[in-house]
Amino acid sequence: MDTKKITHYMRVTFSLVWMPLCLTACADSVPDSDSNTMSVSVTLQDVHRCSRISPEIVLNGVPSGIEYFDVHLIEYGEEERFLGGGDWKNDNSGIIPEGALTKYYRGPCPPSGTSRDYAFVVSAMSRNNIQPVAVRLYRFTQE
Repeated sequence: MDTKKITHYMRVTFSLVWMPLCLTACADSVPDSDSNTMSVSVTLQDVHRCSRISPEIVLNGVPSGIEYFDVHLIEYGEEERFLGGGDWKNDNSGIIPEGALTKYYRGPCPPSGTSRDYAFVVSAMSRNNIQPVAVRLYRFTQE
């Protein structure tokens, strides 16, 4: 048998054997059921419009073991636009303070006389898992 064919068969066999084992290992890291209770609320004020000052974000029902939150602001329209965000270490207060998001953050700023749809995407993260434990969206329309 040709060495190229043998190499191909070995790769296919390796993939078929190891892929189910890897998927099983990933399935063991499924988050607790308390990840379904997390909620997000945001109070936007005039100072947050077209500004680099992010609003205060209040989190309730945060799952246990969360080390930090990954937060992004997204504008929805003909195409989605990323408006920045940042990470915030979980201090168990349930509050991400006003102005805490600093990674290229720019607040909602629709053109004059129009309205746009936005969402804060808040991911509760653990350093033991690359997948978020919980993800919540806070959707709103800004005029």
